[in-house]
Amino acid sequence: MDDPHRNGCKHFAIAAVLALAGATTACDVNAVSGNGTASGVFYALGDDHRLYRWDTAADDTEPVLDLSGAWEGEGDVGTVLRASLTLDPTERHAAWIAGGSPDAALMFGDLGTGETTTAVEYPVDHACIDPAWLPDGSAVLAHRAPVWGDDQGTDDIPLPVETWGDTEWYAPGAGQLPTTVELDRQGCRLRWYTAEDGSAQAIYHDLGLTQFYRVDTAGQVLETIPVPSLSGVEPLAIGLVNVDPTGRYACVVDGYGPDGAVKGGFTIRAEAGTRVVDLATGDAVGPADAGCTTLHEDGFVARADADVSFLDYEGETAWTTTLPDTIAESPVLYFFPGGS
Repeated sequence: MDDPHRNGCKHFAIAAVLALAGATTACDVNAVSGNGTASGVFYALGDDHRLYRWDTAADDTEPVLDLSGAWEGEGDVGTVLRASLTLDPTERHAAWIAGGSPDAALMFGDLGTGETTTAVEYPVDHACIDPAWLPDGSAVLAHRAPVWGDDQGTDDIPLPVETWGDTEWYAPGAGQLPTTVELDRQGCRLRWYTAEDGSAQAIYHDLGLTQFYRVDTAGQVLETIPVPSLSGVEPLAIGLVNVDPTGRYACVVDGYGPDGAVKGGFTIRAEAGTRVVDLATGDAVGPADAGCTTLHEDGFVARADADVSFLDYEGETAWTTTLPDTIAESPVLYFFPGGS
């Protein structure tokens, strides 16, 4: 017998995706408290492979999701998890790729209950278009591409190959939704935001990282921005980390190692950026050594080891805080401002 609740969720999610061109609700962001201290919630990984939530107001750190199951897969599961783990803008769900082999799967985790579910099994690309949440948190866009080749690598796992496939929508509790996005120009690191008219749009870059594309929910290119035209972005630019909720600012990275990965070494996707750029003017924002992780309506988060700061888009520091020991060495960091 069909589950009425599940079917209701699926119908709602399908309607939401089909209405992507319509209005979405923006968050009322207030990132700085009255006394200039951190106000909001951080999510980060502990060494025990659990996702923790740190409420700065209550100074309380609690585990919300057990991700240790990812280590049951084959391949470099840690690298894949760090590269693909994303939280929806409403703090309801997380999405990630579990496993680093042809047995990999797109997973959802409920941040309220801790329940994890499988959205779809391989072929799922975790290297190029990692799970990208819509601004309202209703669904993620995944890339269904056979990224594993025939040649055998270590431990009898095929080596990754460059390939391209279709993008597909998946929603927690609803599964696969109707396909609406057809990207004519191949590229990576797609990030959604809310446009001035309330519709969902996205930014991603070409495979050579020479162009940024701004697209609508059909995949139509609305604007092309040459990466060399952006100030503060060196020719070695290797990735797009995040964009702000309006699509004006982008956090980019132009180096691997200590800049791209918190603990150094190779990573599929940079875990932090080296510079924030104003895409409207092409100018770099803030100090050259500030770095960036998450971007918000009134500023961005920068990190130096366990110390975290919030800078406005004029480059001024609003506050600085220190992460609790439990998450001080987390390779990934997500911040949700108070009031969002």
